[in-house]
Amino acid sequence: MSHTPINIFGFSASPRLQGSTAWAVNTLLKGAQLQGAHIFFKSAARLDLRPCQACFACRSNGRHCVINDDMPSLHAAILQAQCLVLGLPIFIGQMSAQAKIFLDRLHPLFAPRFSPTFEPQNAGKKLLLAFVQGNPDPALFRTYIDYTEQLFRTLEFDVQQSLIITGTRSHNAKEQQDLQTHLQTIGASLCS
Repeated sequence: MSHTPINIFGFSASPRLQGSTAWAVNTLLKGAQLQGAHIFFKSAARLDLRPCQACFACRSNGRHCVINDDMPSLHAAILQAQCLVLGLPIFIGQMSAQAKIFLDRLHPLFAPRFSPTFEPQNAGKKLLLAFVQGNPDPALFRTYIDYTEQLFRTLEFDVQQSLIITGTRSHNAKEQQDLQTHLQTIGASLCS
């Protein structure tokens, strides 16, 4: 019996095109791809993503944002995916500005179940969060990471887990022993 491969969308919310966050997301995706997943990757470093203007036009014009930037192509990729892998660098104790723009601009597609704009067909997407931090202590920002997980759960994502990749100030993620194998194994598990 054959099964249909899942579509996984990976997004690096780092301003660095080839930094530790992009490497981590791509390594997770590689693990899924080796299990037959169709993968799609985008980096905030190469995109024109503008902040939400809170105009709510997307709630009255068929879910289309009036901002003319690259976010509509990301919306299309997200809607086609069964799973998202988000790379979130931690800057000054929280997600990067690029990550916050990405999150805010999910507004046309995702809303809490209690919202009148809740879209049941968009609920339940698997989500893997990969936090990348320079500090070596994985517990340092745990409160913020827990908060971020709950935020995505409120938007009806099925948060699979949060990875915390540490110590990137002294060693890039790709230089850390055994991390590549670990991330590929986790990426492969998204296909089950």
